[in-house]
Amino acid sequence: MGQIRHALEMRDVEALADLYAEDAILEEVSSLNPPAHPIVVHGREAILKQLRDEFLRDPVGGWHREVKSTDIIDEMETDEAVAFTEVRTYAAGDKVITQHLAHKRNGRIQHDRLVVARDSD
Repeated sequence: MGQIRHALEMRDVEALADLYAEDAILEEVSSLNPPAHPIVVHGREAILKQLRDEFLRDPVGGWHREVKSTDIIDEMETDEAVAFTEVRTYAAGDKVITQHLAHKRNGRIQHDRLVVARDSD
């Protein structure tokens, strides 16, 4: 959890992506990607690309945006899993809350399931 917290707070998507296994899966459900059609990303390199997009681009308009801060408000970690709630605030004032539930293998994230809520304005 310490490495995750540090990577998020420093907005270091490369360091965050490095915590995923080479063959990891990231699965995201949100109002833009409902349960019937989630985003499913396979592999560390594809996850890195997804993280960059998520941090730096508005998912609806596609315009560039800047992260002002990222906080973790809840967290739990075992040898097999990690769960945490991430609150990201952008320079424009909008917020994104993401609940992560991730399974680990050999100390790396193998499958990260995210539920994302975004400000609508």
